[in-house]
Amino acid sequence: MDIWAFIATCIGLLLLAGLIVPWVNWYRINKMTRELQSLTERLERLAGRIEQGADIASATPEAEVTAVHETSGPAAKTPEPEPDAMPDAEAEPSFFEEATEPTAPSIPGEPREAEPVTAEPAPSESASPSAPLTKDAPKPPSEQIAQPAASVDDVLDKLIASKSKSEPEPPRPTPPKPKRKRKDIEQQFGSRLFVWLGGIALALAGFFLVKYSIEQGLLSPTVRVVLGGVFGLCLLYAADMVRGKPNLADGVRISQALSGAGIAVLYVSLFAATTLYDLLPSYVGLVGMAAVTAGAVLLSLRFGLPIALLGLVGGFVTPLLIGSRHPQASVLFIYLFLVVLGMMAVVRRQRWWVLSIPTVIGALVWVLAWLVSEFTPSDSIWLGLFLIAVSATVVISSHRQYLEGDTDHPNWFRITSILNYLTMAGALGLMSLVADQADYGLMEWGLYGLIAIGGIVLAFLNQRLYGLVPWIAMAVNAAMLASWGAGDSVPFAQTLGLFGALYVASGYILQSRSERPLIWTGLVVASSIGYYLLAYFELRHSWLFTDIPLFWGGLALVLFCLAVYALRDIIVEVPREHPQKPHLLALYAATCTAFLSIALSIELPREFLSVAFSAELCAIAWLYTRLEIKALRPIAGILAGVFGFLLLPQILLLVQLSAYSLVEVKLALQEGIPIVDWPAFQLGVPAVFFVLSAYLLRRRKDGVLVRIFELSAIALIGVMGYYLTRHVFHVASDVLFVKAGFFERGVITNILFAYGIACLWIAERYTRPAVTVGGIVLCCVAVFRICYFDCITYNPLWASQNVGAYPIVNALLLTYGLPILWTWRAMQYVRRGRWDTALYGFMLLLAFLLISLEVRQAYQGELLNGEPTGNAEIYAYSVAWLVFGIGLLLFGALRKARVLRFASLVVMILAVAKVFLYDASELEGLFRVFSFFGLGLSLLGLSWFYSKYVFGERDLLEGLRKKGDE
Repeated sequence: MDIWAFIATCIGLLLLAGLIVPWVNWYRINKMTRELQSLTERLERLAGRIEQGADIASATPEAEVTAVHETSGPAAKTPEPEPDAMPDAEAEPSFFEEATEPTAPSIPGEPREAEPVTAEPAPSESASPSAPLTKDAPKPPSEQIAQPAASVDDVLDKLIASKSKSEPEPPRPTPPKPKRKRKDIEQQFGSRLFVWLGGIALALAGFFLVKYSIEQGLLSPTVRVVLGGVFGLCLLYAADMVRGKPNLADGVRISQALSGAGIAVLYVSLFAATTLYDLLPSYVGLVGMAAVTAGAVLLSLRFGLPIALLGLVGGFVTPLLIGSRHPQASVLFIYLFLVVLGMMAVVRRQRWWVLSIPTVIGALVWVLAWLVSEFTPSDSIWLGLFLIAVSATVVISSHRQYLEGDTDHPNWFRITSILNYLTMAGALGLMSLVADQADYGLMEWGLYGLIAIGGIVLAFLNQRLYGLVPWIAMAVNAAMLASWGAGDSVPFAQTLGLFGALYVASGYILQSRSERPLIWTGLVVASSIGYYLLAYFELRHSWLFTDIPLFWGGLALVLFCLAVYALRDIIVEVPREHPQKPHLLALYAATCTAFLSIALSIELPREFLSVAFSAELCAIAWLYTRLEIKALRPIAGILAGVFGFLLLPQILLLVQLSAYSLVEVKLALQEGIPIVDWPAFQLGVPAVFFVLSAYLLRRRKDGVLVRIFELSAIALIGVMGYYLTRHVFHVASDVLFVKAGFFERGVITNILFAYGIACLWIAERYTRPAVTVGGIVLCCVAVFRICYFDCITYNPLWASQNVGAYPIVNALLLTYGLPILWTWRAMQYVRRGRWDTALYGFMLLLAFLLISLEVRQAYQGELLNGEPTGNAEIYAYSVAWLVFGIGLLLFGALRKARVLRFASLVVMILAVAKVFLYDASELEGLFRVFSFFGLGLSLLGLSWFYSKYVFGERDLLEGLRKKGDE
């Protein structure tokens, strides 16, 4: 069963190799496509040069052309290459071919970019071919013949260069990318697939030969193993012989298949000798398979990438196949490092960078496998050193490739970038797991610190490639500290302080030495804020700091001062024209704001936080007017958002209060919400700071943020006024959830009206659209309160509301009379339009209600829903409505307001309807007589008034107009 398991394992590995092969082939095809595109572009440039040279030659004087032809005689011809120097006719196969970098063929007449060309002076027109080059020592004719004369291409180059100085060459269109040719299916199977299937068949032949000898008992185990090794060596020898015959059809792939089969047979022989038959000790088998792996890596230099891939798979699988009863981390990871070192050496030499990522993944997977299986705390030193060694190997191996690599793709998608970030991130992440498994010992923290310091150094030396490695190290380190926790406060505090100082100090020092300091400044900001918050949440209850008063707030203030110093350093030291200076200023300004806000949040009681943050907001706005830091404006917006978050409980409380007032339903939000005990301080002072902030920001630039601040100030003052009013009426009780009386509601409504009109006046005087919106909203809220509460829900006619004992001067005048004046005054500040009719109707409704309810109060007293209505009260309504209608008519005639005359008409019709429909049936005696008598006289008087003063004046004007026309 063991041999079958091994065969299954080998087949699985071959299938795995089959999955990797398309990736390799894709990489090679892309590379060849780019080379083909480069050749196409060079050929097109050459064609353009020839056409341009022909145009210039046609415009060249005949004498100059004759001189050119004389200088380009037989000696200028390029000699043909010898037959031995001709390139091999058989091209390398595109599937698992040799990985040497193909060089583009040189094009005659095109200068090489890698070699600078020194221009020689052009020969004189009068010089003959036999003229000496120097005056002192004329050369013999033989040497003159040996000297290559100037070619036509050289002359064309000079002519083109001289013309290009005066006439710029128009841009040429980019040639289309060549289409890939689809491979024939017969070629795929016949010349490629069959080769590798043949190699696999040879390897399986060796396996089954061993199996047959075991079943028949023909040979002893030692002989079987020896014959297997000999068979593998023979296959390698055959591969070398085939490789040495270049004329053999498909010889490269056949040699690769034979060498792969030979290496596989050698692996099987050593596996059988070590595991199946116990002929060799485990360490000898490990050394032997390591030697086979090394041989495969070396043979890949001759036989190509497939052999390197086989050596890679065999090298990482060997420890798993050999096994050990007492595995040792030191032996295993030294062996694995040698595998990685050998593979990276071959990858670098042959430029097979597609194999580098599987190599690193294999190394990292072994570390993870050891952690979940055989790990003991004493192994952490070997795992840490292995991760450091692998990281160093990858960094050193890939440095040159990164500098010379593909520049057509973005930096993040280069294979060297992916390789380095995979290695560094994997090493940091696995080292954190090692530290976690070892309970975060001192040695584990030291090893992690070495990797982190190495990442910082690499980022400083090559920021473009390793710029984010310090960020990854900081993030992983913060996760380690959070996972560790402050079980023992002293080592936790020491470790956190050391790593925090490492990231902050390195970032601050290196930002001034880097051309792109933004990434280092960001590291300083993120690490300082992040590590402070981590320390606060983990150590705030520790015995180390509980006895120190104001420790955490004081520490935040110290960091705030350091951030201010760093901000000043950026302002003074960094030149104004530096492209990243605005971002640096923004980061440090945000850091200053963050630490100051943290200090205030920690040390101040909750009820004072709103005042503190609004004061900080005002300070930021003031600094914005003094410093050239554009980021202070959005920082002020962020602080305003934090202020709103602090007031979120009060906002929820207002939602609760609104729901309770409208539908008398208490929500669950009521419980646990703090009440504002000092409205003037907790809301009024922040409102003043918001007004000042809006004014300061507007001095630089008006905008949405300024309008938001103005609206916020209006809202804060409005809520403060509401709280203060409730406090006046309910001194010793819950001011918010006590039902307001009729008089109290009227006072609040009039305060809202007065506040809204004041906002409209300020907006008109200082041209502030946001203040106009705030004033309109306040007036609309007041109108809604009157309509909903005082006219519908709590109308004194059907709700028990105390309106006062005195006639006329009572709560009715405050609730219904004074809002008429407020509404009329508000109409003077807003643009007249389609809402005028609605507002006039609202004022007339309030006046009608006021007159009617005042009549009711005169007969009923404080409560209007009590006693039944008598004859005198019914008659009084008719008289009051008639007087109101006549008054509207007179006032409308004097003001020439048609809407008032229409309102008078409506009131009179209502009075007539009441007298004829209600008074006739309900009144008795003289009240009925006087009701109809007074109505009749009033209607006759109205008819006379309309005829004389309304329509008579209009008829007079029409008569005068007609007389003038005649």
